[in-house]
Amino acid sequence: MPDVPHNPSVAHERWSASFAPRAADAWRALAERERRRAPLWAPVLLGLGIWIYFSLTREPDAWAVAACVALPAALLAALTMGRRVVASVTLPPMAVSALVAASLVAAGFAAAALRAEHVTAPVLAERIDATVQGRVAEITRSHTDRRRVELRDLVIYGLSPERTPERVRVTLLEGAFARKVSLGERIEVFAQLGPPEGPVEPGGFDFRRHAWFEKLGGIGFARGPLVAAHPEVAEAAAPEPWSLHSLSLAVERFRGRLTDGILAALPGREGAFAAAILTGSREEVRGEEMQALRDSNLAHLLAISGLHMGLLASIVFWTARLLLAASPWLAVRLPTKKTAAAIALAAAAGYLAVSGASVATQRAFVMAAAALIAIMLDRPAISLRALAAAALAILALRPESLMDAGFQMSFAATAALVAAWELARDRRWLRPTHQTGRGRRLLLWAAGLLLTSFVAGAATAPFAAAHFNRLTGWGLPANLLAAPVMAFWVAPMGALSAALAPLGLHQWPLTAMGWGVGLILDIAQFFAGLPGAVRPVSSPPPLALPLLALGGLWLVIWASRLRLLGLGAMLAAAILWLPGGERPELLIAPRASAMGVLGPQGRAVDRARGAGYPISTWLANDGDPVEQAVAAGRPGIDRQPRRAEAVLDNGWRVVLLGGLVDASTLHAECAPRTVLVAYAARPGAAAPGPCVTLDGAALRGLGAVSVVPDDPGEGGPDDGGVRIRGALTDARLRLWGRAEPQRDLAD
Repeated sequence: MPDVPHNPSVAHERWSASFAPRAADAWRALAERERRRAPLWAPVLLGLGIWIYFSLTREPDAWAVAACVALPAALLAALTMGRRVVASVTLPPMAVSALVAASLVAAGFAAAALRAEHVTAPVLAERIDATVQGRVAEITRSHTDRRRVELRDLVIYGLSPERTPERVRVTLLEGAFARKVSLGERIEVFAQLGPPEGPVEPGGFDFRRHAWFEKLGGIGFARGPLVAAHPEVAEAAAPEPWSLHSLSLAVERFRGRLTDGILAALPGREGAFAAAILTGSREEVRGEEMQALRDSNLAHLLAISGLHMGLLASIVFWTARLLLAASPWLAVRLPTKKTAAAIALAAAAGYLAVSGASVATQRAFVMAAAALIAIMLDRPAISLRALAAAALAILALRPESLMDAGFQMSFAATAALVAAWELARDRRWLRPTHQTGRGRRLLLWAAGLLLTSFVAGAATAPFAAAHFNRLTGWGLPANLLAAPVMAFWVAPMGALSAALAPLGLHQWPLTAMGWGVGLILDIAQFFAGLPGAVRPVSSPPPLALPLLALGGLWLVIWASRLRLLGLGAMLAAAILWLPGGERPELLIAPRASAMGVLGPQGRAVDRARGAGYPISTWLANDGDPVEQAVAAGRPGIDRQPRRAEAVLDNGWRVVLLGGLVDASTLHAECAPRTVLVAYAARPGAAAPGPCVTLDGAALRGLGAVSVVPDDPGEGGPDDGGVRIRGALTDARLRLWGRAEPQRDLAD
């Protein structure tokens, strides 16, 4: 065959005629497919605006909030005024998308700012000792395993109504002074109260912000036994009949009677677990059982969250649909599927009220309601769109949920599961056919259960590690054994017990429920006791978790191979996190109650007892959760009575002086390259000389303190100063940072 000379123009024409159209068609198909997924970014953009608000160091100006309200309002008005008005302004598609995205970010920022203003309530400005009377709204246990009650409708003797908080939390006395207390009961107790505490280290979790959005204006502990509320004061505080307040009170009293009935019918650890998942009351869940559930990654079975709400809604939905279909008269007159969804929605709303309507339960209800409403609207109940709608509703109503570990973990697990389900559906994985035998169906069911537990665990593990500084080694097998017991035995028996309670036949299903609860607790104890059950993790750098979340969202939301770019962001987050975040070399607890310094064996602390919460938090954030007594025996601190001294890497000394300190002591301790910490220094006893002095006035303004050496200069490692950072300075100008605690409160 003769050689054909190469003609570039002909080759280009052939390429243009064949490949180019196919490439253009493929690109248009890809763009159309991803365009349909673009609305899923709406809650992400709304969350970005909320995150920007909480990242500020001061409250935004009123004009900034007004502008953020005006932008989405103007866009919404333009869209609702009709196509004629919108068509009169010609904008490129990218400009329209950018405008919508900016409006969502602005809406999130405005929602958070307005919500923070809306929940404004009195907060105690200093520690007080007073008699407190209030209604018991919640009963939990503190980290020292003591009962703790949240009181509402307060009367604090000696405090005017305008200065009285809406809610306070009081840890009760145990032993001879303890007595039974029920939800909805009005009690009176003499207690020491103070404002909510700030972070125990700079950049740490700020409990004041959490308390602000919960309208929790004081925390403290009882100094005397509980007594019956004074009748005259209780009568004056009673709500008006048939008001929303009186309805709330009736629901809480019903919860109290229901909890007492469960504990009486099912005593012991099984009854405590049953009461926790049915009414939300954890008053009888002991510390060792709670710790075993955490160490085995089964604590989510105790918290009323999406699992419990989903199980209840599913049980009611399928039961109602079966009963409706069993009646020919109803089956031909009612849309049984939609009617069953409406009945399940009503049952979920009732469960929300009976379980205490905590933030986590509200979030679970919104997610379940989105799925049930989707069924009533003939839309897929399990889809990323339904999940996005639930996220939008929650973030719009409670923007502060974005910063909560429960919100992050629940939506991470749900989004990952829905994305995995969509992938398995599209690829026809784990889907039996008519020719599939029973053995293969059983294997497919087991594979689906294994995949579900693995995906949910992998999605929530980074958030659990970031917030709780721990990874569980046996969480997957523990959940594979315990989750079916919860889904197929405990939850149905609990629902049956509630259905038969009006007939007085609740005892036998409640007893059967206890068998399943006991099995779950035994599984938790077994796996929690195995080697490697818990692996400590240090706190991540500030950028690691947002980058990881962005990568995960990118991977889940996009439908094409474009999603694989999310793996790059997740890998970058892992690279930032794996070496461990940079930890402060020296930390001082609020009001100088403790000191800890990093050394060759880990963080050493100055005391073996006292200040347990800040010290345990430091050690957990270091990824080194040893006992406080162990940390107190490490080298690195010169420990003396009422005096502790540590030397930083650059040669600076930090001296902590306890007790009442006079001017002569400060003068004797003051030396070059020294930081003196004396919370109880006498007024006016400032230390003259070259040292840096942190007295009570300075520490009340700083809160917890970190002392970090500056980078050495050209003169060598000893040529440098120190950087002192206070935990309260970051939020000094925020709404929740205005009240300052005066001194430690016991747990």
